[in-house]
Amino acid sequence: MSATVSSTARLTHCMRWLGLAKRALGIALDYASVREAQGRKLAERESVQTQLGAAALQIDVGRLLTMRAAWKLDQGDFARKEISMAKIVVADVLQQAADTALQLCGARGYSKDTVVEWIYRYARQARLVDGASEVHRMVLARYLLDERDRFWRWGV
Repeated sequence: MSATVSSTARLTHCMRWLGLAKRALGIALDYASVREAQGRKLAERESVQTQLGAAALQIDVGRLLTMRAAWKLDQGDFARKEISMAKIVVADVLQQAADTALQLCGARGYSKDTVVEWIYRYARQARLVDGASEVHRMVLARYLLDERDRFWRWGV
């Protein structure tokens, strides 16, 4: 498999994982908007809002990293560094969003009533496929050691 095909496949994983993270968070948001505890909807509670906000933030960070990597590919770059960044962050984002959804949905999230429990189980493998996150961190370290301040440049 060529480097370009492999890079594109990794980025496709990131796109799918972001979709799953948004799906899990959407289920949690729907549930928290109707579920009441002690006379208040879960979504009205500050602790729940903090969890939802943190997950939404991380999903958007993952989206931005994925779009940046796609842009680099469009420019003819292999985007290895950017794809490694996206792969690490988005795999973690999926795990966090799935965990947040499971926590907020409680037993319903852990049951087979929603896809949350499947997304939760699926999320763990995201940190392994196409290279474990630790391998991608080593790739990033090599780029940093080689590029120094150029590591953060945005052009091709």
